[in-house]
Amino acid sequence: MQKSFQKAIGIACFVALMQCLVLIMTCCHSGFNANKNTIHYSDVEKIHIGMPLDSVVLVLGMPYTFSSNLGDHDLSCKCPRDVSDIKMTTKTDFVHFIDSVFQDMNYCCEQNRKNMKVIEKHATLNYTEEPSFLKSIFNSPMFTYPMLWIHLDSNYRVRQVYAKYYGKGRDEKCIYSLSYNPDMDSQDDNIELIVDTTLFRKCFPN
Repeated sequence: MQKSFQKAIGIACFVALMQCLVLIMTCCHSGFNANKNTIHYSDVEKIHIGMPLDSVVLVLGMPYTFSSNLGDHDLSCKCPRDVSDIKMTTKTDFVHFIDSVFQDMNYCCEQNRKNMKVIEKHATLNYTEEPSFLKSIFNSPMFTYPMLWIHLDSNYRVRQVYAKYYGKGRDEKCIYSLSYNPDMDSQDDNIELIVDTTLFRKCFPN
């Protein structure tokens, strides 16, 4: 009787574990924004070069986080002031924050002071959250996930849309890239699009 009960408990635990793994795998094949709404490939395709921040938020919602590279630092710099994975609830707060960071003259080191005088204001909207625990624990091709970034220029307009497909704990491949390329022929309007249509649509299904 006791053995039958233990066996039943073991089977129930195994089934529950499999259900959890299926749920995790399902989540890892879709990108999610700050409101936990699935990002659709058709919405990503609506984002174009030069599009203002307001229009991006209207299509995709607020990003999960945002980042901005604030230049290089001395090797001895004890407190680099990079902006990484900051959460904001409104685009107004986001713009004010980025403006204030690039206007801040309290440089963390001499190299940072030199860099901040030459780099333009910019920011990156992160529309997906990286499930780092999966990469470190499972390290399996079964546990793959997409990432989506919208890069903004100094006027808060889109300069690049970039999506990648990750797996096995390492960078896998670019599945969508829309950017301005001044070296392209004028007949192509200098807009370069690279896309793996099948994988892109699988990662961000409608």
